[in-house]
Amino acid sequence: MLGEILNIEKILNACDRILYFLKINFFFLISNFPVLLFFLFVGISQVRTCLPLFLACAVFAGPALCGVFFSMNRVLHKTDTTAWKDYRTGYTDCWGRKMAVAAVQAAAVWVFWTNVEFFAVEVPVLPLIIFFLILFVGTILITPNLYLLASRYEMGVREIIRGSVVLTVTRPVNTLGNTAMLAVVLMLLEIKAGTFILFIASIYGFMVTFMHQRIQRAIEESHL
Repeated sequence: MLGEILNIEKILNACDRILYFLKINFFFLISNFPVLLFFLFVGISQVRTCLPLFLACAVFAGPALCGVFFSMNRVLHKTDTTAWKDYRTGYTDCWGRKMAVAAVQAAAVWVFWTNVEFFAVEVPVLPLIIFFLILFVGTILITPNLYLLASRYEMGVREIIRGSVVLTVTRPVNTLGNTAMLAVVLMLLEIKAGTFILFIASIYGFMVTFMHQRIQRAIEESHL
């Protein structure tokens, strides 16, 4: 009898966790409503053509990622709260700073990509193409570190950007892991979009947060 009760409790806990992930993913999608509108009315194939408009819509993904990372940290630390409370806290806390970080990143992506296209088409200069392409790729690669720091620590915009660059360069294993995780998630989305769209943000956020636990502990211990 006791064993059956324990098994039922485990099943209920698993269901609660699945529901939690579903809710966090739903909140993330709703928070990125401007991007969804862009895909609906402009089209994903037009991202390159309408890059400034897409980046303006994507700025809202910054606080949304913070909400996901904050919630996944709660899961890993076994903090017993609701999905809405966790996501809302991660999204709204210092919202202006998170939007500023996202705006700086979006501006950098636009500037670097514009220079790549300029020196590839208008005035072909291979060294400059490579230089700005590296900067463009680097700006994309720092994304997880940017919003992990923004979601957890009281830091200014410059400190967040500087810290994310340092972590991306000095922790190549984690950077590679972040990239591999994103590739796996996109592959799963391509294979079974109808199913994985329900969990994609939560799965990605959980794995990235899990991989960065040691780094976060090191940062916290260094500031004690």
